[in-house]
Amino acid sequence: MGTSQQYLIRTLLLFTTVLPFGKAGALSHYQSGIMNSEWFLSGDIFSCSLTHPVPNYGEGRFIKEAGEPMKFVLQPRNEKLGPGQVYIISQAPEWSPGVKPETLEILPYPGYGLTVEVGGKVAERMLTSLDRGRHPVVAGTAWENERETVEVGLSNINFAPAYNEFRQCLATLLPVNYDQIARTAALFPTNGMELTQRIKARLDLVALYVAADPSVEYIYIDGHTDFIGSRRENRELSKVRAERVTAYLLEQGVPVDKIISRYHGERYPATNNNSASGRERNRRVTIRLEKSDES
Repeated sequence: MGTSQQYLIRTLLLFTTVLPFGKAGALSHYQSGIMNSEWFLSGDIFSCSLTHPVPNYGEGRFIKEAGEPMKFVLQPRNEKLGPGQVYIISQAPEWSPGVKPETLEILPYPGYGLTVEVGGKVAERMLTSLDRGRHPVVAGTAWENERETVEVGLSNINFAPAYNEFRQCLATLLPVNYDQIARTAALFPTNGMELTQRIKARLDLVALYVAADPSVEYIYIDGHTDFIGSRRENRELSKVRAERVTAYLLEQGVPVDKIISRYHGERYPATNNNSASGRERNRRVTIRLEKSDES
């Protein structure tokens, strides 16, 4: 353990307010109080956001986009945090003396007024911390004085009602976003043309997304084969594969006027046909979503 880490641990034990850097008392603390603590929800089936203004600093925002992990973004309005390490810490409320702070994450920060961003489990633990009456703190060295600590706290006051709405928003999110579903390849065995359960599950997601996003204008369905067999046979096989995919999407409610179905046989391989794995990748139907220019 390095000297700086030992100093940090001693400091955490000495102060109720976490001072991961600098001298005792050399602290700038930004956090809303009882009278001005606010949480704002915005969202739809594509993204949910829970925003918390931090007076004289900026705002913190929890964001969950369809198909993506939770993330937390701390957006400053000016340069208060300097370059170095930033600590994400969960602190107990003042009425729980003796409860030690918990370090959730330590990450590098370049300064320059940039955002602090953490994702996945850390962001989820920050939310859980707030829900349990604790308050997460982002702490680092000050921009103008590296021996001064800057703390940015998230207040749990008025958090619970907004968090309940946030969780309701999360429950309505689509399981995938456009980038995850816009390009799909359904692979088939040699001479195969039946849709497997795995292919159907993927097509179900395509149909679900298209139904939710009116900006999707066209769905291009292109059938392909490897180079085994005659060109005529391969062209017919690719046609049947494309038709099976098209028929399934129509059964799931995709409007027929959105679908453009084509078949190409062996003409456009995705990769070299000289290996078994290459031929497997070429026995495919691709499904490509295109949005309108107005989206």
